[in-house]
Amino acid sequence: MGWGSEKLARILGYWPSFHDAEVLEMNLWRGDVEPERGSYVFPILTAKLHLWELTDQINEQGFYISLHHTIASLRFQDVSELVLSGFNHQNAIFGLSIVRKERNGGPSPAFLVEFEEAFGIKAEFICMRIGVVEAVACNRDGRVE
Repeated sequence: MGWGSEKLARILGYWPSFHDAEVLEMNLWRGDVEPERGSYVFPILTAKLHLWELTDQINEQGFYISLHHTIASLRFQDVSELVLSGFNHQNAIFGLSIVRKERNGGPSPAFLVEFEEAFGIKAEFICMRIGVVEAVACNRDGRVE
């Protein structure tokens, strides 16, 4: 899914659903559109998430065992129609939905992206490109060691 997806695949072995991932940071940049200079960088949203693989195994405390904890930074380019709400101290999501779609107005195809709200953040927008900027292994607390 998008450029740089192999960075996540190296750690997890596949493209994840982002179920129960936590959004740690979200950065919005308006871009740099200056036709007289030939610069056409449209709005960019970069999200940093803590994600992991949840197994069906139970530990001694009765919790599901999670593996491959990862901090990933995803970049969404040419963002439009952004709706964002609920950002708080945790920002757990049910998943990250990315659907390719044709648009009536504007360039196509595009992607409809939704950070599916579990607790905290809910976000939905359209973008033209998606990429993984960085993916690094971390501990259960989301700290890179």
